[in-house]
Amino acid sequence: MMVFHTLRAAFRNLHRHKTNAVVNILSLTIGLTSGIFIFLWVLDEYGFDKFHTDDKHLYQVMINHTFPDGQIHTYGATPTKLKEAIRTEIPEVNQITQTNMSSTLLVQHEEVSFQEEGIYSDSGFFKIFHFPLVHGDPSNPLPDHNSIALSQKLANKLFGNSDPIGKTVQVEQTQEFMVSAVFADVPANSRIQFEFVAPFEVYYQENPWMQGWQTGGTNTFLKLDPQASLPSVNQKLETLIKRNCSECTTSPFLYGFSKLYLYGRFEGGKNVGGRIEQVILFSIVAGIILLMACINFMNLATASAASRNKEVSVKKIIGANRPGLVLHFMLESLIIAFLGLLLAIFLVHSLLPFFNTITSKSIQLDMFDPWFLGGAVVITLVCGLLAGIYPAIFLSSFKPLAIFHGNAGSLLTGNGLRKTLVVIQFASAVVLVVGSIIIYQQIKYISNKDLGFDRSQVLVIDQNRDLIAHTAPFKNAMKQLANVENIGFGGNNIFVIPITTTEIDWQGKAKDASIHFKLFRSDEGFIPTMGIAMFQGRNFIGESQDSLSYIINRSAMEVMGISEHEVIGSELGVWGNKGKIVGVTEDFHNDNLKMGIEPLVFLYSENLGAHYFVKINPSASVAESLAGIEKVFKAHSPDYPFEFTFLDEQFEQQYRSDLVLGKLSMSFMVISILISCLGLFGLATFTAAKRTKELGIRKVMGATSFNLVLMLCGDFTKLVLISILIGSPIAWFLAKEYLSGFAFHVGISGSTFLLAALGLVTLALITVGFQSLKAALTNPADSLKSE
Repeated sequence: MMVFHTLRAAFRNLHRHKTNAVVNILSLTIGLTSGIFIFLWVLDEYGFDKFHTDDKHLYQVMINHTFPDGQIHTYGATPTKLKEAIRTEIPEVNQITQTNMSSTLLVQHEEVSFQEEGIYSDSGFFKIFHFPLVHGDPSNPLPDHNSIALSQKLANKLFGNSDPIGKTVQVEQTQEFMVSAVFADVPANSRIQFEFVAPFEVYYQENPWMQGWQTGGTNTFLKLDPQASLPSVNQKLETLIKRNCSECTTSPFLYGFSKLYLYGRFEGGKNVGGRIEQVILFSIVAGIILLMACINFMNLATASAASRNKEVSVKKIIGANRPGLVLHFMLESLIIAFLGLLLAIFLVHSLLPFFNTITSKSIQLDMFDPWFLGGAVVITLVCGLLAGIYPAIFLSSFKPLAIFHGNAGSLLTGNGLRKTLVVIQFASAVVLVVGSIIIYQQIKYISNKDLGFDRSQVLVIDQNRDLIAHTAPFKNAMKQLANVENIGFGGNNIFVIPITTTEIDWQGKAKDASIHFKLFRSDEGFIPTMGIAMFQGRNFIGESQDSLSYIINRSAMEVMGISEHEVIGSELGVWGNKGKIVGVTEDFHNDNLKMGIEPLVFLYSENLGAHYFVKINPSASVAESLAGIEKVFKAHSPDYPFEFTFLDEQFEQQYRSDLVLGKLSMSFMVISILISCLGLFGLATFTAAKRTKELGIRKVMGATSFNLVLMLCGDFTKLVLISILIGSPIAWFLAKEYLSGFAFHVGISGSTFLLAALGLVTLALITVGFQSLKAALTNPADSLKSE
């Protein structure tokens, strides 16, 4: 009965105070929409790799590599022999498996072929991880070295609706397997992505370089006994490699498999965070936006208290006690919050495709998912209670006698609190606006940064067996195309060159030196194709004599302490292979812009690598250029599908997380400004209504409409200016922290703060000015007629 009465009273109050109701519901709707979006995103982030059975007992073997100078690098590439050593020497391990580094390979059945991501492993892989089988023997999915397991998607692409079990497929034209199992498609929230699993033994036999303890060509995963002690197991693991390899300086340890997605950054052999920092940041921002929405509710509820003082007094006279009134007003607040939730869910459902686009996610809204349902209800309850607690206590404190004696004005305190809340709200907006501008400027800086090479109009085509066999004819045919300016062959990702070594020798090198050099294999066409400038010497000339010729960058020359006059012709040893330096390039960015430019050595290679880089004439038709390139590709590689990417697309992919941060921060900026302006609009409406008679008297006494607008706007403008003064130092500190993560970044300019300040003041004046002008133009006779 009480709930029904409260509902009726709440809707009557909403109807009576339409402006307040619209502002409150809109604010909470926007805040809850933001909160739900971030909650869904956080759930997705935390859900990575959590779908595996016994997730708490799954671990990946990580390696701490200690260098002579004391530096420790941590990575997941393990020696192949480590698996059997762990199985033999650590009884706490229930299951163990290893995989190669996943790669894209050609998979064929008769005339049908696709380039697919795949791994080589063993049957233990399916016992440790929960990738359920649709067809095949779950106890032994890969019964022998001729078996292969396919995903449902790949099986359908190769065989259509027919049963794939027992049919043959070829991998890279050289390996023939019989399909022994089909597994359900790998979910998007898995770090390990693959379309097939082939026997690891086949890969191992074809790659004899993996047989030593000093190699790192596999990933090793295991499941511990539930009773096992992780510290005890790690203690046994620590010296396992060194006991089998006296010259090795690597130490393995176990790290929670599902933790690596969010906590994947290591420094000095210790975990120092990772993506979890972004999750925490967005959660805090969502919390701030929800708080801003709650502030609107609190401000408007307390500001309009005068209109409800007699209602409260009558209820007290007829027997209502204060706890009952508090509960009544809290229920009103929760009703508004849940109205906001209904609208928020509608908005989330409508905007989810857009949200997935900007975050590169595939989030689905499942209304009956207990995590979503529970989370949305909890967020709404917290907002409703937080927004309603102070107004409920404030309104329930009115004294009936004072109200009916006309002494209500002294009871309607809280003006100072309202001003404080407005300041907090706009200070938060200042932080979000400045932060968004800084992030936008940094992303723009990254996008426009001169990397030291030209990434525009460069097509990247993956190496394959056909092209290895026809490297020279393929490149020559490409050069004959009118729309192709040049072609070069390169080892790997040019934006973040992954191969590093300290095994570089030169005359005068200190015995204890441990300098990390990046290595990049390329042919004579790569440097000119990419537009990398030469500082000294020559490029590779494409002859066999260059097999022991090296090109270095200026950073390498400087760390080696060789003068520019002596560098050409100097001896250099790479992994024990001695040769001579024939050229020095200008420095170019060979790592993420969060890192500095590293010393680099180019090694000559005609086809030992990963990609062909094709420079297209910028003035030519892209479609026409691609058609010609595809024709040449198919002539030299008929069995492989023509697949490519553009280098600038790879660049964007490299900074995807920063782009997501930028897009979300801009969205949050707009939302924070909108909520702040909504609150200001509501307060301005109430203030103008409350001061109607005062404005009428001032107008009768000679004040102009402009004077009245100036007076009303001045009060709110002061609050916004105070907010700017408070929020700016906080924004500066947070911006400095964000930019410190980049070795190359924009500066923090005073113009950024000035732009944010002018923007917020202008929006505040527009918001308040509309209501102020409306009140100032009211005829004094109308506003004073009741007097």
